[in-house]
Amino acid sequence: MSYPARYIRLCNLLTYISLLCSLLAVFAAREYRSWEAAGLLLAVSALADTFDGKFALLFQRTENESEFGAQLDSLVDAVSFGIVPVVCLQSLVQFDSASARFELLVAAFVYVLCAVTRLGYYNLHHHAQSGFIGLPTTLAALLWSTLFLTHPSAIPVALISVLVGGAMVSPLTVSRPRGIAMGAYMLWFLVVFISYTYRFVAGIY
Repeated sequence: MSYPARYIRLCNLLTYISLLCSLLAVFAAREYRSWEAAGLLLAVSALADTFDGKFALLFQRTENESEFGAQLDSLVDAVSFGIVPVVCLQSLVQFDSASARFELLVAAFVYVLCAVTRLGYYNLHHHAQSGFIGLPTTLAALLWSTLFLTHPSAIPVALISVLVGGAMVSPLTVSRPRGIAMGAYMLWFLVVFISYTYRFVAGIY
């Protein structure tokens, strides 16, 4: 007999790590008001998502298990890179007025709407595409992680939310990172990690 718990498998480990790191980012933002911890955890979540598909290929899976992994990846992305950045920002941004809070709420809705639309579109069309149409949510998460280094205020966050959301549902074509592009992508991660590590060490001393 098939039941949901049977699909909790080691081949999805990096997807689970991505989800865990994003939830820890929320905890860091809400409980400790830490831009650095939230930003770093969001970057780790994005890094795990970058390689979860390749990691899953190391395991022998049935067709149903492979399809489940693809669906699970999109569901986790919707949480980790759609909902989580918004929750972190609502916890970390300083609001000067009720109108600024409302503007960010509207922008957050637009961003999440675009994120889940982009992921739903990807689920329908990824078999027929060699790259991505619209900004991938993983890249959006890395953008947020980088932005957290600047401790942005409400108005810039609202504007960036709308712009990034629009990019996710746009006709923008993004190739899958390979070769030099993958090297540049990993260098971006490395710079973000080093920046956060420096801030943590500076904070200690």
